Amino acid sequence: SGADYLILACTSQGMRELLDALKSLNLPLPVLISAVKGLELATNMRMSEVIESVLPGSKVAALSGPNLALEVLNGLPTASVVAASDLELAKSLRSVLSAPKFRVYANDDLPGVEVGGTVKNVIAIAAGICDGLGLGVNAKASLLTRGLAETTRLAVRLGAQPSTLSGLAGMGDLFATCESNLSRNYQVGFGLAKGKALSNILEDLGQVAEGVPTASAVCELSIRLGLELPIAGQVESTLKGISTPAAAIDALLSRPLARE
Repeated sequence: SGADYLILACTSQGMRELLDALKSLNLPLPVLISAVKGLELATNMRMSEVIESVLPGSKVAALSGPNLALEVLNGLPTASVVAASDLELAKSLRSVLSAPKFRVYANDDLPGVEVGGTVKNVIAIAAGICDGLGLGVNAKASLLTRGLAETTRLAVRLGAQPSTLSGLAGMGDLFATCESNLSRNYQVGFGLAKGKALSNILEDLGQVAEGVPTASAVCELSIRLGLELPIAGQVESTLKGISTPAAAIDALLSRPLARE
């Protein structure tokens, strides 16, 4: 009560329940800032869309970027981006969210920032598989580059600007999440490549790996939009036990040759 800003930092599948609880309080709504990177499974909605559906007319922003939580908690420097459809709102939030070692940029491309933060979790599972199988630097670089292309393809179809995916919420977050064992999604992929069962990996993590539910939502959304997202598709198949990590890599390599 009386807050000017509220940061929503739950799981993607818990967002609607949290918003329903907030709505039931009947309080004047502050600016709502989502720090959640994922899609709602039942609707394939981005988090800002879920917020708008539960609390129509609210001021909504999204915070995203290469922000591995443990490094932020340890005071290591990083940059991030806050996006809102209203650029002036995003600009006003820079000073609210910035700290001496946490630099925040403003952006008005809400779909681009949200899709970048969402799909990178799926690609990070693939990156963990790549490293777990010991496929080398060339394969990893190729995977990340094509993963960024898939992310951009989906984001642009949803109204994003391609340049956003070259920024902190796109390429920046992708590289951070795919390069560190601090990333829970990377750990999921690495564990799968080592032959561990998904249920055991998630139990050992003790935390939510957003890429696991998000992979299905991203693939459902891409089918609905008529888009091909081969890496996301192979990640989903592997998570569901339809494919294996090695077979998923083979399937990607055996796709028809195409123009970049």
